[in-house]
Formats: sequence, C-alpha cells, structure tokens
Amino acid sequence: MKTFALCLALIGLPAFADTAGIRFDQMPVGCKIYGRYSSGEKVIDVYVGKSGAKHVMKTYQGPSGKTLIRTTTYSSDGLMLRKDWADGNWESFKPASCVNVPGRCSYTYRNSDGAEQKYQGTNTLKGTRLVNEGGFVGQPPFSPVVSTLGRFNLQEAYVEGDTSFKVTKYENCDDTPGS
Repeated sequence: MKTFALCLALIGLPAFADTAGIRFDQMPVGCKIYGRYSSGEKVIDVYVGKSGAKHVMKTYQGPSGKTLIRTTTYSSDGLMLRKDWADGNWESFKPASCVNVPGRCSYTYRNSDGAEQKYQGTNTLKGTRLVNEGGFVGQPPFSPVVSTLGRFNLQEAYVEGDTSFKVTKYENCDDTPGS
C-alpha cells in the first residue's frame, strides 16, 4: 500500500473557502499542478473536467510528464472518492475521504487487493496548516501528516515522517500567463 500521504496528495483543504473540498468551481479544465516528492519523483496533476456530477484529475510522471499513473475521482463538492491506478489497481473512500475536513474523520477504505478497513482520525486546522492524526482501526496509527494549504484549497506541501511533497508550479490555472 502507498503511504498515507499519497491519500492526501491533491485533496482539497479548507483554508481559503467555505468548503472543505477542492474548489473545482475556481479551477479551469486543463489546469496543471506540478509537484515534487522528497524522493525526487515529479508529478503533474491535470484537471480534466467533470464526469456527470463528479470531478476528475489525472496524474502523470516521468521525464516528460507523459506517463499516466492514476485517475482520481472527486465528489461534486471536491472530496476524494476513488483512485484508479494505471496498472488496474484501485482504492475507494466511502462515503468520501474526510482527511481534509477539520474535526473527527471516519470513512471506509477499500482497494483492489481486497482490503476493507475503517479509518478514524482527527484533523486540526490552524491558519494554513492542517495536522492529520489517525489510522486504520486495530492497527498502529500513521505518522502524523502536517500540510500547508493553498490555492484551490489544495495541499501545497506536506511532511509525513521522512516523506515530503511540494507543489512547484501551476500552469493554465487562470488568465495569468505561466500561472
């Protein structure tokens, strides 16, 4: 299983809006969000638009950013529902991942390997910083995740143990060239 922080990556966070989810109403289709992990891995998340009432983002990696690694589906209010990995594996969050919502958090996690686990945690918001503490019921907790919040209610940076992530650039995200 991927680290818990990958579950957090590009989840909307409630710093600058009255909603806890990603502000897709402010994000134009084609917006590209570039990021880098502490391992050196670079990723590009691209908002591809709506599918019915749900929002879809595709994540690419590789030297030219052309290798699809996953497609993530969000609810109409920007909360993560599902990740479909390019290799055919998937993860789902029911009713939705709440790791970005201040207060107590609980959801059911399922994946293509047959896992079904209940997540419980607490999210503490202080200014533009969110601290997520919790884990799967009956297992040791994950390392706390400390996130910095930013544009479109996205997680612009985080640290989880010795893993970190940072957004490095936005492209085609508003009317400003090179934004």
